[in-house]
Amino acid sequence: MAMTNEPRRRAADDSLDAATGPRYLYANFADSACNYGNCIIDFATRLTLRRFFPPPAGEFDSCVRGMMPGGNYEFVLVPGCTMLTVGQNPGLEQIDALGIPVYCLAGALWRPLPSAGWLLRNRVRGRPPESAVDFRIARLMTPPIGARDRDTYQLLQSAGLDSRYVGCPSLFLPGDDVGDDGYVLVSLGRGRVRAQTAFARHLSRDHQVVGICHEVDDLARYRAVGWRLPLVTYTGDIELYLSYFKRARVVITGRLHGTLPSLAYGKPVFYYGTRDSRTTLLDDLGVPIHDYSDLDRAVERASPGFNRFVAERFRLHMDAILDAVVARHGDFRTPSQPRSPGPASETAAGRER
Repeated sequence: MAMTNEPRRRAADDSLDAATGPRYLYANFADSACNYGNCIIDFATRLTLRRFFPPPAGEFDSCVRGMMPGGNYEFVLVPGCTMLTVGQNPGLEQIDALGIPVYCLAGALWRPLPSAGWLLRNRVRGRPPESAVDFRIARLMTPPIGARDRDTYQLLQSAGLDSRYVGCPSLFLPGDDVGDDGYVLVSLGRGRVRAQTAFARHLSRDHQVVGICHEVDDLARYRAVGWRLPLVTYTGDIELYLSYFKRARVVITGRLHGTLPSLAYGKPVFYYGTRDSRTTLLDDLGVPIHDYSDLDRAVERASPGFNRFVAERFRLHMDAILDAVVARHGDFRTPSQPRSPGPASETAAGRER
């Protein structure tokens, strides 16, 4: 199952014809990414946009400075991810030079969570001062700004930047072809390569185990330390890549974007990854954040449960941002074109029944 990285395949069958809508630019953050989570977000974002807009008239690589294409456009659409964090996407740093609105769907300001300190005689000790947040990219966005996590939403609001808490489009991936092929999918986290390899080897004594990589160099890293189990990597086909999540019995993951697609597909999931500003989204969804020391009970403690009411509110907020863009630039959808997503509502709320 070892595979290599190839160019990303575009989402097919866009619902609207490019001739029926506005000419807009799309900030592509997936083609040059080393993190396959970007490809998942990009795919989910394009599925969401199909209900509102035709395909973009132009795209540029937001990870590279100075890659803006020429031409006349009405607005720029920035998918989100950590693109609001200064330095993550240099191609956005002078986006205001275009002189057109720039809309952010689900952005994040990536930072460590502030330390709570410790209480001594009614006073909090050991709490370091919070580092200043750089809002340079965020201030270039046209409000309202979509915020992917609670920390980003609160920071934007406190800075006087109108925001909506929208979660991530990958929560609303359609659940077609979901099934159970009996294997435990180990979705590999950052670092601790030897520890995760040893865990997977131990787990394979009682379960069929398949590993899945999330970064370009993961395959070589894990093979180098002795990973001998089936190991999947991204090959340019995002639907094939996501099918491993769809067909797993349980997903054990060290990645935010191993967790969110798994929830969308109704899979029992155990998250043991990084805890920082991005994972305040998991807190609000009611998804536990486990320690590495809990991995020995990961299969038993994995759960498909999350707060579907919160997820449905995210979907409504995301739709409201896109409806606002449509209102500003003209509603070019046909009367039969849906304003609310079928697959998303089924994924987030339909299984509640």
